[in-house]
Amino acid sequence: MKMDLPSRRFQPRIYGLGAWTDNLHFAYDLVATIKPRLLVELGTDRGESYFAFCQSVAENQTATRCFTVDTWLGDQQTGSYDETTFAEVDAHNRARYAGFSTLLHATFDEALDQFAPESIDILHLDGLHGEVAVRHDLEAWLPKIAPGGIMLFHDVLVRRLDFGVWKVWEELRTRGRSYTFAIGPGLGVWQKPPVVHLPLLVEPLLAGPSVAQENLAQYYRECAQKVRAKIAQHWQDGTIRQTAVALQTTVQIFHSHDGTHSEENSVRARVGHETWKELSISLPRGAGAAPLRLDFLSALTVIDLSLIRLASKIGTHFVAQDAASFDCITVAGDAQRRPHPAYLSVKITGEDPQLYLPAVDIPEKCSQLRLILRLRVSGEPPKEK
Repeated sequence: MKMDLPSRRFQPRIYGLGAWTDNLHFAYDLVATIKPRLLVELGTDRGESYFAFCQSVAENQTATRCFTVDTWLGDQQTGSYDETTFAEVDAHNRARYAGFSTLLHATFDEALDQFAPESIDILHLDGLHGEVAVRHDLEAWLPKIAPGGIMLFHDVLVRRLDFGVWKVWEELRTRGRSYTFAIGPGLGVWQKPPVVHLPLLVEPLLAGPSVAQENLAQYYRECAQKVRAKIAQHWQDGTIRQTAVALQTTVQIFHSHDGTHSEENSVRARVGHETWKELSISLPRGAGAAPLRLDFLSALTVIDLSLIRLASKIGTHFVAQDAASFDCITVAGDAQRRPHPAYLSVKITGEDPQLYLPAVDIPEKCSQLRLILRLRVSGEPPKEK
């Protein structure tokens, strides 16, 4: 039997920004069917998950009060980012959801006292993902959830060394009814005891294996596939420039001792567009530069770099800051080098542009490396004076 879920008519306004894309339709349905009085999100970044909740509140008239808590400073897992991120989130919130949605510019601990015990009907925890931090946030906020309320845990399937959500999730599942969405990085859905029967959408997920549970899981897998296909089409036809992805650029730095690059050995930073930005990005202790690879998630832009410097306390290990020194940098993947008399100018042509610095032999006595970039990201080729 085909369920008439609210998300069958859902057209997300914010999508493709990060790891929450696969779960947006469930987020929309969860709010539409439970109609929570109070929803709180811990960890907002660019608002992909939070604005799915808010869009559902607005379109389904659930009369929910929504709060999201973040410092908007970034961390060692999401990477650093500039003031553009909060400005982008704040502008979208003011334009569409100001009547019921509040952005709390604070740490999670600082925001605790603003919520009464057992007052939160849906809590989404998506902050720092190390095991110690996750345990702290869980125990601090658990008393704030209403009996029978729902907690959402993101990244429950990620088992990188610096991620410990999965460990906490495995233990939490023994303390109440739960369901795990095994798509993307994984989303855990947990009900705080005692058992309270929930609307048709959520109850089959938490009640245990059944045909209804599998049908729901398959529906949300298909929703995720459709969103991913839509994003791929945006890249193909150039309309990615009109999406939320186009407002910022993520720089991902892969470090290596042997030329092998992996997600586990990378760090990120993010910048806004149209003005010159200087990034100073710390690499983990012991990171190698044989070679460093720079990837850009940037929506068909032009990126100009006037400085690339790799340094530590003992000195500079590599520097490029003029046309001649930029010649030794390899441009690969979905990127094209553009002629320029002074900068390294790169046109982004797809989802995976790459720059390779020359391999550098880092002395063993070297302390933590720092990569300094001066760059400007433009939607159109900039006019030079």
